[in-house]
Amino acid sequence: MEIIQILILIFSTFALSRVFINIKNKTIGALEAIFWLIFWAAVILATALPNLIEKFANIFGVGRGVDLAVYGTIILLSYMIFRLYAKLENTEKKITKIVRTIAIKK
Repeated sequence: MEIIQILILIFSTFALSRVFINIKNKTIGALEAIFWLIFWAAVILATALPNLIEKFANIFGVGRGVDLAVYGTIILLSYMIFRLYAKLENTEKKITKIVRTIAIKK
């Protein structure tokens, strides 16, 4: 096993433990918890069994497993940025509405 694989496994295990702590403290919802549990478990699995990701890469017509992981990560990050943007816009609208209500009352 390469050094980078060991580092990824250590970090992923740490991140997975943080998910469990957040579940215990009820700071994340059920869907978020499921998503992050699956995500970090997949990272651990792909790191521990690199041949498995190679097989998935071949199914999707991608040359290497690492390329598949990079493409998947870019897609995932793009989606997460979109969700954050949508939530930010929604929060700004709510704040504007609250400020207008307060301004009208004064």
